[in-house]
Amino acid sequence: MKENLENSIKESVKGYELPYDPSAWKAMSKKLDHVMPISPKSKLKWYLGGAATIAVIVSAITLLPAEKSTSNQSIKTAKNEVSSTIKTVNTANTSITTSINKSDKANKTTNDASLNAIEVTNDVNPAKQIMNEVNAITPLRVNNSNQNTNQPINPISYTGISPITSKKIEIADVGNICLGETISIVNKNDINLIVFDPNGIKTIIKPNKTTSITPEIDGKYTIGYTENSQLTSKSFIVMPVPKPDFSIDDQNSYENGIPSINVSATTSGNSFTWDLENQKGSVFGKDISIHYFNKGSYKVLLTVQGANGCKGTETKTIQIADDYNLLAVNAFDPSSNDNRLNSFMPFALTQRNVDFSMIIIDPKDGAVIFETNDATNHWTGTDKRNGQMVPANKAYIWKVVIQNPVKGEKSEYKSTIIRL
Repeated sequence: MKENLENSIKESVKGYELPYDPSAWKAMSKKLDHVMPISPKSKLKWYLGGAATIAVIVSAITLLPAEKSTSNQSIKTAKNEVSSTIKTVNTANTSITTSINKSDKANKTTNDASLNAIEVTNDVNPAKQIMNEVNAITPLRVNNSNQNTNQPINPISYTGISPITSKKIEIADVGNICLGETISIVNKNDINLIVFDPNGIKTIIKPNKTTSITPEIDGKYTIGYTENSQLTSKSFIVMPVPKPDFSIDDQNSYENGIPSINVSATTSGNSFTWDLENQKGSVFGKDISIHYFNKGSYKVLLTVQGANGCKGTETKTIQIADDYNLLAVNAFDPSSNDNRLNSFMPFALTQRNVDFSMIIIDPKDGAVIFETNDATNHWTGTDKRNGQMVPANKAYIWKVVIQNPVKGEKSEYKSTIIRL
């Protein structure tokens, strides 16, 4: 009975051949050669065939009856199972071929291979076994310019390179400035900022620092940073300033009895401002007269503003030799025929339109012997107390108080006068 059953099974599988698809095996062979060139001793190309054969043998042995009491129904069941096993192997073979074709197309655009393992219902999975062999021998490599191309990458965990996000670099905005003006530039970044002048000379502003810069030449400046040998920058203009100059008429002259020195700007500009030492406030105009009432050295500062709004300055010094004392003489002769010499009145008071009061004092007792507030009323030497001429060759004190002095002028003058 046992022998009959065995013979019956053998007869059922006798002559059965596993369908063979030459194109599928050819595709798989090319794939394997591409991933890992086949050496003469390589046996990978026989893995699929061997796996299918083993599946048939194992299934056949499993179906052999252990008891003589196995019926014809068992034989029929065994045949059906063998047939089912064969169909399963065929399905696996077809799936492998399909997977290979898809892999060939995918490899044309990316190295991130998508060879998925195929699960077979039986314990033997030839496709999965082969892919394990391939991955074990040659790990997938991803060609990315930001990575070392020789570094193996796990084909399952690799999802792409995330873009590198960098902190935004701020370049300070510097408006147009005038030559000689000092500016402070703040660097809020973690890298150096560089300032280039028109001649290419650079100034480094260190990270998170503030640097003061006073440009020494006018022209176009740039401020920025370098990255990958490329300069990213902004520009600003340092505008030229006027170069003031002025002339001085340093000969003592008098205008309407007032000491005057004429100065004149020789530089063009939109406005001219003069600042005078020992005088409050400023004087405006291209040509002005300066009044100094006391001897000494005085600085004169001229500021010229150009059409671009920039200002330039120039300073010079003026020397004054004598004090101003209303141009008064120190002696007079009542008997002289020259009206300029036979009476006393400070000459400046006759030339100026000014409110004043003048007194003559006898130094012997301090008494006032003459007084007037009229520049045409000169002292002729008479003592108002008695109407007589004062003694000759004697010095008398005179004092003038001005009610409306000019800028920089004192309000009180005094000295002595001798009656000859």
